[in-house]
Amino acid sequence: MRKLLAACAIATLAFSVPASAQDFPSKLIRIIVPFTPGGSNDVLARELATGFQARWKESAVVENKPGGGGTIAYAFLAKAPPDGYTLMVAPASFTMVPHLSKNPGFNPLTDYAPINLVIDVPFVMVVPPDVKAQTVQEFVALAKASPGKLSYASVGVGTPQHLGAELFKMQAGVDLIHVPYRGATAAIPDLLAGRVQMFIGAINSLLPLIKEGKLRALASAGSRRIASLPDVPTFAEAGVPGVDVGSGVGVVAPAGTPDAVVQTLNRAINEIAATPGFHQRMAAIGVDVVGTTAAEYGKIIRDDYEKWGKVVKAAGIKAD
Repeated sequence: MRKLLAACAIATLAFSVPASAQDFPSKLIRIIVPFTPGGSNDVLARELATGFQARWKESAVVENKPGGGGTIAYAFLAKAPPDGYTLMVAPASFTMVPHLSKNPGFNPLTDYAPINLVIDVPFVMVVPPDVKAQTVQEFVALAKASPGKLSYASVGVGTPQHLGAELFKMQAGVDLIHVPYRGATAAIPDLLAGRVQMFIGAINSLLPLIKEGKLRALASAGSRRIASLPDVPTFAEAGVPGVDVGSGVGVVAPAGTPDAVVQTLNRAINEIAATPGFHQRMAAIGVDVVGTTAAEYGKIIRDDYEKWGKVVKAAGIKAD
């Protein structure tokens, strides 16, 4: 009798799981990238597509949907079928952009199913050699001695580079002028020439210039030191706690995606991320491998959304 009851229970459990979850994956998986090819988001998406194909023998393709600071891709995914076959790599700006628009067209807290925070792109504060500051505290002293005179570069309004610097201003109590550029390739020449005095940006674009002595690194904008810059302190170590910028890149699906599918994708991504080859290729572009549960990533999204909302409000940045 007990065997019969156990068999019935197993059968009931099996039928309670949607067929789409039982059979997943059984067709092409699309991974949406909110930006043009070549960046860390795109590299991650292609690594995952290759890993999915190797594990499941189902095709996986990467589709780049740039534009609107990522909002085109974000809005597209929010309306995609919630079956796990359309995914998106979500950068840090995913939780920033909604605070900068009156009608963003998506809500990172309700429109998506978090799957995994896969990598983190470390951020670092740099200054050109002609800025007479060897430490963060010396830079703060310079800024306080000349309020509203020193400037910082960003790669556009609402980007991690912009809001990260605004967070530094809040925590350090300094007044700096924001100079936005259309990308790092436009900002860095002015930084090197000393036309702007500070930049908080991704390590992968700044490390060669730091190593060559063309820029001076003052602090890591994360919870720990950057492996490639072991002598550079974190902001907390430098006396300005709370400046945690980073640029985590995760994977999300549309809200309503079956939990069994989410968990299948999460396990597969963690398996891909655990391979030595993946670690080596990520290290080559200057990013750290993370890997989380879906629940952990969901909490990170909520916490980041709340944090950047406070920064935007405190900085007086108006939504368009």
